[in-house]
Amino acid sequence: AVGDVFSRNCLTKRKAVDWSKLPAYLLRQIAELLVVDVADYVHFRAVCTTWRSAAVDPRRRPPQLPWLLLHHDRTTNRLYFFSFSDAKTHSIRLPDRACDCHICLSCDGWLVLKKASSRICLLNPLSRTLIELPPVFKLLRAPQLRRSYQDITIDIMKRYNVRAIAMSSNPRARQHWTIQASFRFMPDLPVLASLRLSDWYSWTLIDHSTMYDDVICIKETFYTVNEAGQVAVFNSRLEKMAMVGSPTRTSIFFRSWRLVESSGELLVLRNVLFELTPTVDKKNPNQLPVYSTDRVEIFRLKSIAGKLCLVTAKCLDDQILFVGLGRSFARHATSYPPARRNSMFLAEEYDFMRNDNLLCRIESGEYNFGDEIMEPLPYDRVEYESIGYTSIWHSPSL
Repeated sequence: AVGDVFSRNCLTKRKAVDWSKLPAYLLRQIAELLVVDVADYVHFRAVCTTWRSAAVDPRRRPPQLPWLLLHHDRTTNRLYFFSFSDAKTHSIRLPDRACDCHICLSCDGWLVLKKASSRICLLNPLSRTLIELPPVFKLLRAPQLRRSYQDITIDIMKRYNVRAIAMSSNPRARQHWTIQASFRFMPDLPVLASLRLSDWYSWTLIDHSTMYDDVICIKETFYTVNEAGQVAVFNSRLEKMAMVGSPTRTSIFFRSWRLVESSGELLVLRNVLFELTPTVDKKNPNQLPVYSTDRVEIFRLKSIAGKLCLVTAKCLDDQILFVGLGRSFARHATSYPPARRNSMFLAEEYDFMRNDNLLCRIESGEYNFGDEIMEPLPYDRVEYESIGYTSIWHSPSL
């Protein structure tokens, strides 16, 4: 239809087409078809105000295939993403206010950044909206921790890592918005904390007794998984409602636990690494040792006789997973035809091995639960440089 309009204008008027004058019903039809790759949708909305007003509400778009954040070029202040929808690399320039930031992870279309001042920010790279959060290091002044860590300097307090973060809703809405996050202060101080819109100026300490590997929010219910594989369930008021699972023996060959939502159901994943000597590049002996995946274990959170349990699963049915540090995703296999059903895409990750002070690199790859074989990811033909500790899955959202 657009082609017909273009031809008719060219043949009759012999002048350039004013694309802003396209009929509204045609623009709506085009916008409704742009559901495969959010990049096309962004380009459509950027043409002019007429095209933008004709586009469907971005919040009603179906879940997109995630992008993989590969590189942050600090010289140009640009991010480079690999898109699984079109097998291309896209670049997005960061706002000037985010030029000194370190990218920690991604959550629901927002990147979690740590500024040079140690403040945490949320950035939507498509809308370029930047939200600064209250200082995290003030958590160490909580009554439960003040006595044990009263001699720690401000400089040491600011040296923390963001391990996981989950949000109850889009922060742009700013209504009933709650964050739950896992931090690591120094090697031996894990912290689980929350932030509500009502107490915007400070974080609240929830727990500091164990390391929490991942956090997720599903329908206003928060779930966390600790390093022993136990899942804690919190209601919308962040009151702990249940603790599911018995403590699992930790091993240096178990990578961090991961939580994934699959069709409203919670999946708990554990990547078991080969217990063999890691691969070391003899030409570059200073490079980090590399571990690869032996198998991936799946558990489903089920209610049996009114009691929550973790049930072992053997397959993903027709789902494919995108798993890594920060937010992990489940998508229907038909949304990405090149993938084999019952498969998982693991992003490259850097982490300290369990019960050891050894920093290593854990290989990326596509893992199939049927044959338990790892294969290279589709972007292995794309030249890129790791952004630092890990590559990050990012679900683009407006």
